[in-house]
Amino acid sequence: MTLDQISRSGSDYQVGRWPSPPDPGDLSKRVARRRAELHLSTAQVAARSGLSLRYLEYVERYPARPTPAALRHLAAALQTTPAALLGGGANVPPGHGPRPADLRVISKLMPAECRRLITPGGVGRIGFTTLNGPMVVPVNFAVLADTIVIRTAEGTVIDGHADGPVALEVDHIDEALGQGWSVLVRGPAHRVSHPAELRRLQEDAVVWPWPGGEREVYVRIIPSQVTGRRIELR
Repeated sequence: MTLDQISRSGSDYQVGRWPSPPDPGDLSKRVARRRAELHLSTAQVAARSGLSLRYLEYVERYPARPTPAALRHLAAALQTTPAALLGGGANVPPGHGPRPADLRVISKLMPAECRRLITPGGVGRIGFTTLNGPMVVPVNFAVLADTIVIRTAEGTVIDGHADGPVALEVDHIDEALGQGWSVLVRGPAHRVSHPAELRRLQEDAVVWPWPGGEREVYVRIIPSQVTGRRIELR
């Protein structure tokens, strides 16, 4: 049965009797949180949006993919935008959301949790000291054997400071949900030159710099300190 069929035939089901346990996705959480902020019931939002009560309950319980029209009606009923419900606002600086800061709770992350969060790799910021002062540069990175691997090109500022202490920050922020996390890795870095080590990184470290081009300088960071924080809206 499709979501449209659920939307049209919600009366064929008994409320609360779903075939599987709830498994809300990000859209589900945003819809439920925004509805709670407006102090509206699901029935009120359903009436305002023109969607069936059963379908709205489904949206708040499971990862749903509403049609563009349904999403527009739902956003209008919740006095927000479709982009906000979908997690838009990536270009807005963090902390500029509508929620009061005193409702956000910050907790420390254990090193094991920090490592789990950054293990998939992705984009972070590497920081180091130059003759002109501190420098922070965005980089793609991968995690291999509990070390951080990045690639750069000959003659770049990273290449010129590849041997020495560095810091790498990785974070994830969801302004719409008012939550996120940040991990900071500090330790010595070195430019990989040993043939065996270089060959292993070339074979096993899946890291593709966004700028493209010839970027065959591999830099490895050995974490000596791993810390992190998580922020949540309570």
